[in-house]
Amino acid sequence: MTTITPHAVTEVLASSQSQARAAALATLYDHNDFRALEFNLSQLPALKQEAVRALLVDHAVAHPVLDQYKANWLQAQALRKPLFTVVEQGDGYQVTQTAFHYGTKARSQVKRWEDMLKAQTFSEQAERGELVLSEWLAGDLTTQALQRDILLAQLPGLSAQAVAQLAAQFTSDKALLWLPDNAVIAALAAASGDDGVYHLLWRRRSDQYSLAELNRLAQLAPDPQATQQLMAATINPSLKIVAYRALVAVNPLPSQTQDFLSDKLADVTDGALVATELARHGYLSWLEQLVGASRNQVLQKNIKTALSQ
Repeated sequence: MTTITPHAVTEVLASSQSQARAAALATLYDHNDFRALEFNLSQLPALKQEAVRALLVDHAVAHPVLDQYKANWLQAQALRKPLFTVVEQGDGYQVTQTAFHYGTKARSQVKRWEDMLKAQTFSEQAERGELVLSEWLAGDLTTQALQRDILLAQLPGLSAQAVAQLAAQFTSDKALLWLPDNAVIAALAAASGDDGVYHLLWRRRSDQYSLAELNRLAQLAPDPQATQQLMAATINPSLKIVAYRALVAVNPLPSQTQDFLSDKLADVTDGALVATELARHGYLSWLEQLVGASRNQVLQKNIKTALSQ
């Protein structure tokens, strides 16, 4: 490799000759005539050739619609070994780096194209009912995260039938129970409204995704379906406080919520929490009525403790 100055890099990239040559060869790129493109590049001196390659990759980035031929050429640019380096001087140190950075740009462009193809494949297979989630989400953690993000991005565009078919897999494919986070199951629960998927979500270890879905449901209350899932979420030890607070915050309380909370007041585990939240939200008269009407000692203890605070 040859070391050149940063000024030399800037100068050759900005030169009218390099700019004109790149503009002419960009037409060959656009028409997928890569044999002619590479021949013309090979006739250039090494430094100018590297500059023109860099400018051509910039052209590709500015016109991001790819096909397999363009992707192959860009991948070849990403694999080229650097011919020139520059030395950056710092305070008491120096760093040697590649003079032209088109390889990184080309690699990123190809990756975006490949991700787009994967997204199209996901949507097409999902709509045909052929997508197997446990296979789509397989692989190491990096692959899982990439496939997960594609799924989450494409999910809003799927038909209701496709969403329902994906949601149904969570209740039939045990391999999906071992997913590292709740992103997919929370998104599918929200998109499908499937009680079975929600049940699995609330039973799993909570994380940012299950909490985000719970908060979304809280914003929808007193919608009956949202209220039903808020009640169901109280089985999760980490989410129950948020769920109870969301239920109690609805004013006036729907009858189904009143029935649910009055039953919970007699619960050994959650009764004290429910009584405290109701008292905090001003339901003192109702709590006093419940104390007078019930002989359940657990309920009476929970309510009296809450009223005394």
